[in-house]
Amino acid sequence: PISSGNLNSNPIHSKSSANAIGFTNKFDPILRIDIYIFREWLKIFTLAVGAILGLLLLSEIYNELPGFLERKAPLDQLLLFFFLLIPGYLPSLLPICFLLSLLFSLATLHRNGEIVAIRAAGISLFRLSRAHWLAATLLALGLLWLNGSLAPSSVEQSRLIKEQVKEQDLANQSETIRGTTQDLAVALPSNDEIWFAEVYRISSNEAFGVSISLPRGDDRVRYEAARATYSISKNNWTLEDGIIMELPGGSGIPASQIQFDSMELNESEMSPTVLFGFSQRPKDLSLNQLADLISRAEGDPKIDAYRTRYLSILSTPFQFFVVVLIALPCALGSGRSRASGGFFRAIWMYLAFFALTALFTMAGQRDFLPATLAAWTPFAIATAGGIWMYRRNA
Repeated sequence: PISSGNLNSNPIHSKSSANAIGFTNKFDPILRIDIYIFREWLKIFTLAVGAILGLLLLSEIYNELPGFLERKAPLDQLLLFFFLLIPGYLPSLLPICFLLSLLFSLATLHRNGEIVAIRAAGISLFRLSRAHWLAATLLALGLLWLNGSLAPSSVEQSRLIKEQVKEQDLANQSETIRGTTQDLAVALPSNDEIWFAEVYRISSNEAFGVSISLPRGDDRVRYEAARATYSISKNNWTLEDGIIMELPGGSGIPASQIQFDSMELNESEMSPTVLFGFSQRPKDLSLNQLADLISRAEGDPKIDAYRTRYLSILSTPFQFFVVVLIALPCALGSGRSRASGGFFRAIWMYLAFFALTALFTMAGQRDFLPATLAAWTPFAIATAGGIWMYRRNA
């Protein structure tokens, strides 16, 4: 028989030997499992992002390239435009890729019998899914940074390139001043300010054929100018070749008219984002443009749609946690023979969550619900249902 002294002296069982490799025997197997699960998920996630992103870019090239070639766009602008599209796709692409990669990696573990072996060893669902929760947290933090920094600037620059190419083509076709945005009428309730512009060029922050109505005490004053240019450094507009009309009591009959060649308009609170933003759909504006529009146009009845879109973008990172709550119980809560059933059940549940989000977003944009409630209610419902499923299978 082997004595206890021989066991203690054996280097395989000694405490110092366990510490020498960096982990104790108790935690080393669990940590190795976490690393293995995370690595298997990461491989599939990377392939999914690359494949779907490639298809989206091919579709965009197919749709946009003929227009750029017809307008004889420079090659550097053409390449930069398609490159800048990538960050704009990622906020909506990453949650879908995370769901698919999570389900495929879990299905692979199921098919190989590894999940059964891990659960039979007494490892709980939470300990088994720690790698996935870590992945969801990292992706959520990355998407917060992406939404707040890289994606807005990329979206704005890609659309600016497209507008510049269009405007240059229009300028070459006719001597008449033309632009891609025409016949703008925007009211700014915070300053009781009304703008009309026949043509607006976003590429140069220029408006042509403008009429601006501003309050002045109990009266109003109207500025009409052939051209208005916005200065970012001075934060004001410069009007050229126009007249100033005093309207006593807000009547439509001017009491006086003063002509001018050029003047700076410092009374206006209008910005290019507001002037251009209301001519665009909420989903076509970046996060920064939406924030500027909301802050400057507070009180406008049309602003609810833009505020709902803004909050929806901010809530996007939380989709990763909803994905984990949905995918894990569906993929691991059924037997091995029914693994495919769990896969499709998770897909349908995520589609239901997506439809619920779209429904509440539409309700917020049409002012049926407050914007905050419309943006966060789908997440509250999905989280409550996911936690119930998660605890049931824990």
